Amino acid sequence: MVILALVLLGEALALAALALGYLRSLLGPDPLSVGGAVFMIAFLLLLAAGILAAARGLLRGYRWPRTPSMVLQVFLVIFSVSFLSAGAVAAGIVLFVPAGTALLLLFTRPVVAFTVRNTGNTRTL
Repeated sequence: MVILALVLLGEALALAALALGYLRSLLGPDPLSVGGAVFMIAFLLLLAAGILAAARGLLRGYRWPRTPSMVLQVFLVIFSVSFLSAGAVAAGIVLFVPAGTALLLLFTRPVVAFTVRNTGNTRTL
């Protein structure tokens, strides 16, 4: 569970770093698209916040973060395959390794058991 949360934390930090890069280009001497940069900064920061919330929820043992985490990892694997097929091997591997690791961890017995604990007669949300 801790490894999975660390992978999600790393992905959230990478998105925040991308947002910082867009902010730097926006504040630079000749920004290409102000509206596009502002949108990307807001989008990347919101996505990073969502990933952090999912990591926190997983560490607390909630079930709800498993689905958005799986969807994100599947999209990252798809993106990594397109990078690999386009010849950008380094970028493809950087995307594939953490996403594949997180995707596999989400289906392991300890993670599923931790997120589907019983509390009395009902299951934990």
